[in-house]
Amino acid sequence: MTSKDALSIGTDVKPLVLFKGEYEQWKDRFLDFIDRHANGENIMLSIIEGPMVPITVQIPDDDSSDSEDDKQASSLLIQSIPNDIYIKIDSYKGNAKKMWDQLQKMMMGSKVGNQMKVANCINSYEEFKAKENESLEDTYERFVLLLNELSKNKVKKKQLENNIKFLSILQPEWKKHTRRMKQMKDLNDIPLHEVYETLRQNEEEVEEKRAEKKKVEKVPDPIALVAGEKKKEKKEKKKKKKVITSSESESESESESDGDDGESLKQAMLLLTRAFQKKFYKKSGSNSQRYSSSSSKNHEHRERVEGRRYEENRYVEKKPDDRKKYVND
Repeated sequence: MTSKDALSIGTDVKPLVLFKGEYEQWKDRFLDFIDRHANGENIMLSIIEGPMVPITVQIPDDDSSDSEDDKQASSLLIQSIPNDIYIKIDSYKGNAKKMWDQLQKMMMGSKVGNQMKVANCINSYEEFKAKENESLEDTYERFVLLLNELSKNKVKKKQLENNIKFLSILQPEWKKHTRRMKQMKDLNDIPLHEVYETLRQNEEEVEEKRAEKKKVEKVPDPIALVAGEKKKEKKEKKKKKKVITSSESESESESESDGDDGESLKQAMLLLTRAFQKKFYKKSGSNSQRYSSSSSKNHEHRERVEGRRYEENRYVEKKPDDRKKYVND
């Protein structure tokens, strides 16, 4: 139990403590505590109507002559108000009624604030539904708290409306039993608690259905698996396409750089070839000149030799005898 819970319980001699957001609950229980007090009637009058003093005594303007009953009422109020709230109404502690009125005004808020609160309650009622896998008891308790909040804000709902609302907010597992309730019972006269107790008799069957549903949900759906595999394949294909595209772009950039390097290499080879050819043709030309000059000299020598032989042959023909002699020799 928390300290807040302990303070909220109260005792026969000490009232419960007020907490923000719980004014309506605290108010009803505080007045009940006053009503059970030994001097409860007089204390109640002091809180609701103001201090009660004998008629023969004139009441000063500063209310300094408050009655003993009013002092008791103020003391009980102070005991039930925490410090963060008490400091805001401290200047109004002249008597119990002023404290009570200021406390109510501060905790209830403005008219606009109250209207917003009522609107939120009505909206919560319209949208209320059971949570998934929530027990019937938890759903019922949440719904009752909401109905109490509506009642505090003076929003009235008919018994039939609340019963039908409760049957309609339950999970699908309750559908068979809620339909049976609507057909067999007169929901106009049945209190909500009786509707809850009747449904609770079928809670074991509903829990079994929920367990079976969970088992089915755990079994993998083959169609869903195939669809998942297809999605996975598509994702992998997209990734591969991205990789190929990036690789192609890298290859293109590399080929461009290689093309630039190749072009430079071609130019260098062309210059080298030209230089080599220039040098080679120059040398080969000088050799051909030497060859042609030596060939011409040989040609002239052969011509001289042939000319000499021709002259010798003519001389032999002119002198036949000498030719014979010459041959024998």
